[in-house]
Amino acid sequence: MDRKIMVISGGSSGIGLATALFFSERGFKVYDLSRHGGAPEEISHIPCDVSSEEQVQAAINQVLTEVGRINVCVVNAGFGIAGSLEGTKDRDAKRQLEINLHGALRLAKAALPALRETKGRLIAVSSVAGNIAIPYQSWYSASKAALQSAFLALDNEARDTGVRALTVLPGDTATSFTDNRVHNQSDPNCYGSKVRSSVGKMEADERQGKPPITVAKVIWSLAHRKNPPPQTVVGFSYKFLILLFKLFPLRLTNWIVGKLYS
Repeated sequence: MDRKIMVISGGSSGIGLATALFFSERGFKVYDLSRHGGAPEEISHIPCDVSSEEQVQAAINQVLTEVGRINVCVVNAGFGIAGSLEGTKDRDAKRQLEINLHGALRLAKAALPALRETKGRLIAVSSVAGNIAIPYQSWYSASKAALQSAFLALDNEARDTGVRALTVLPGDTATSFTDNRVHNQSDPNCYGSKVRSSVGKMEADERQGKPPITVAKVIWSLAHRKNPPPQTVVGFSYKFLILLFKLFPLRLTNWIVGKLYS
């Protein structure tokens, strides 16, 4: 039997690397599309910046030239900005949306024709922050909320062609994502120490978070379930939290988030 093929963006570290290895260990040939690589040799690396339409299409073309198909595409590349919305430089905000939203959808668009041939799965790694907007992560929260909305629409667009477009929503996860976060250098003085204390608490929670293999296992399940849900929250505690936020008034839940993080 021919090996199944998985393409993943940002597969050289964190959740992406854990997912790439999990699929590879279970028989998939895995292609990592990332700028720098660094994954073990069993993962095939194709240099790719998802902000470039040309690089994304060239990477997909290379995969199809080498193996002729794609069964699973995981849209994972992304980064975070920390700081006030007001203090975020325009170029940083644009970069946040370019990678986390436009880059994700760019890869999805490029992979869809091949996924139709295999009736495959397209899975985006989003975040609980897309449902619960976090203070001083406004641009990141916005990018993930938009990604989730786009994938809900795409799932309905693609379903009749045999492709499912799904999102997985991790909460705090212990990866290098925390250390790679871009911090504002120019938050206005009116915010005082709130930015530092809020971001510090958030990053401490992340470092105590679940290992990335937890997310990889959920992605594996979504790739193989016969009728998966369009969105899956990782971990019982976060599923319960999301449920509470749906049940209670927005005024109350947003106030609680503010008390916790601002």
